[in-house]
Amino acid sequence: MNLKDIQLEYHHKELKIEDLAKNPNEQASKWMQEMIDSKITYPNAATLATANKDGIPASRVVLIKDISSSGLTFYTNYESAKAQEIKDNQIVSLSFFWKEADRQIRITASATKTSYEDSNEYFLSRSHASQINAIASPQSKKISKEDLENKVKAAEKSDEKIKCPSFWGGYLLEIISAEFWQGRPNRLHDRFLYEKENNKWQISRLAP
Repeated sequence: MNLKDIQLEYHHKELKIEDLAKNPNEQASKWMQEMIDSKITYPNAATLATANKDGIPASRVVLIKDISSSGLTFYTNYESAKAQEIKDNQIVSLSFFWKEADRQIRITASATKTSYEDSNEYFLSRSHASQINAIASPQSKKISKEDLENKVKAAEKSDEKIKCPSFWGGYLLEIISAEFWQGRPNRLHDRFLYEKENNKWQISRLAP
């Protein structure tokens, strides 16, 4: 399949260094809010890349549920493939791409588990069906559809009060570095990199 004839052009306004927030957490929040206000589909969807102990990478899309001064948070099964890879190597990569705005954010971060209290608070905010499925599903494990459905039925019939299971919870991604990319005409894209020096964020322009 020849894809060379697909031509793209970028026409959105330029990104200026003087318009950037002083730290990547605030800038990510700013762009996220703009995407939410634009009513694009899944504005909080991001590709999370991890690597196992042998250095073999894997990526998948996750939904970011919070951006704060501490970092970005997503939730998952702690027995999943991604969780095992984070256990082996806590340095991860996260990338957002919003085609409607010709924008990307590329983040390198350190992943640590959130507290059980935080995980339980979010878990209880989910729909009842989502809670049941999280409890029942042995995420990333090989399973037949029949066995999975039986596990869901068993969880639904349980008399135990629903609460966040110990094998499920959040990860906080503490930003190490972050690049903000704005597509521009003729591929002269605006790219700015946040890096810490002496515990202070420094911003540099990168060549497109």
